[in-house]
Amino acid sequence: MPFFQDLLSLQKGINREVARFFNRKIKEATAAHEKEILGWLREYSLRPAKRIRAVLVNYGYFLAGGKDKEAILEASIFIELIHNYLLIHDDIIDKDEMRRGKKSLHSVRGSDVAIVVGDMASALGYEALDSAAFPVKNRAPALAKLNKVLYATGYGQILDLFLREKIKSGKKVNDKEVLDVYKKKTAFYTIVAPLQIGAILAGAGKNFLEKIEKFALPLGMAFQIKDDLQDGDIDKIFGLDRLKYQKMQEKLITVAQRILKEERAFPQKEKEFLLNLAEQLK
Repeated sequence: MPFFQDLLSLQKGINREVARFFNRKIKEATAAHEKEILGWLREYSLRPAKRIRAVLVNYGYFLAGGKDKEAILEASIFIELIHNYLLIHDDIIDKDEMRRGKKSLHSVRGSDVAIVVGDMASALGYEALDSAAFPVKNRAPALAKLNKVLYATGYGQILDLFLREKIKSGKKVNDKEVLDVYKKKTAFYTIVAPLQIGAILAGAGKNFLEKIEKFALPLGMAFQIKDDLQDGDIDKIFGLDRLKYQKMQEKLITVAQRILKEERAFPQKEKEFLLNLAEQLK
């Protein structure tokens, strides 16, 4: 299918750009220990992954009429570096020993070192976006959008921790509390912001970004619900009705697909790719 061919091609391209980025950074490093640390991050960053966020940066750019495929592909790795920073910290919080089929960074290097290496990954992510081959008038709002969504993601993570503490104390949580975490912690960071940042790099304005959010927000909510259904968090952690959330996820995907189909501002080829991507979440 063309969808899977396009997806695989992008994933390979993103992997290539990630490797190229780290090869350059390692070559530029003057201290042996710095090269070693960058090598850890290179290995961690190139572990098998879906690259969904970087893929969406590319497609947000295409949605907004962007034409420079090489420039956006190179720029899109910023979100992979940012994602690695969040994963490294998340594994420490959750005490997870494995990540993408291998030992998590903190389980190998210790939590203190992993926290700082995660911070370095964040800085590299900002560097990749700030040095992208786009005008400053596009890069500046893209960086502002990234900063805003990372603030919201951090707040969402804290709300998640609060909910888990609430459960430990014997109290129940409700749908609104859980959905608020999904919205702030995952939906914007995973789906909405990557698409919007790609569109911003293509020169999109506020009205176009709002059009993206209308379909991307329910899709992002559905993404996290599916993840928590697979992990068992919905019923085993939050104590909520699993079947109810399965139906909710299906409804959110249907809503996202309907909005996407009806939006005339988006080019058809890119719409078809995103509709197929939404279908994969079912």
